[in-house]
Amino acid sequence: MKELVHHRDLDIRGYDLGDHFILVEGRLIDHRYRKRVGETFELPKLVHDMTIRLRIKGPDMLIVEAEAVMREHPHEECTVVLPWIRRLEGMHITSGFTLKVKEIIGDANGCSHLSSLVMTMGPCAVQGYWAAYGTDATDRQVQEAVIKKMVNMCFIWRPEGDIIRRLRENVSS
Repeated sequence: MKELVHHRDLDIRGYDLGDHFILVEGRLIDHRYRKRVGETFELPKLVHDMTIRLRIKGPDMLIVEAEAVMREHPHEECTVVLPWIRRLEGMHITSGFTLKVKEIIGDANGCSHLSSLVMTMGPCAVQGYWAAYGTDATDRQVQEAVIKKMVNMCFIWRPEGDIIRRLRENVSS
């Protein structure tokens, strides 16, 4: 037997704001498909609906603005942590980003749902910046900065891999 009891949607979008700024918007939505004892509501139950917006300056991937909104949350106290998202301002999206986010806004320092969303948004921000500014082969400084952000994101982006080698050949030619 397989019965759906929970569903999470993550939607992350990147926007070019011009002048090497991007906006990354992430939304997390949770639905529950089973009632607890004594609950009365229509299923599915919307449990979480939260959005985070990060304004990022490239090519060094600096978070210059961070804001969060909770349209739906299970407990009144949940919204207390919303201003804490601003603790990410001044942080760079680089190696170790996930651990830093967890330290700054995870566990008892914030909200596990918001921190999970931000951790997922990090690689999307790098990809969004790459999509917006990494395609200009004439801007060598941006190209190399973007390449450095991509290194070690996964197996194919390892420093000694073919993709990094080919990109660096294009930067130097």
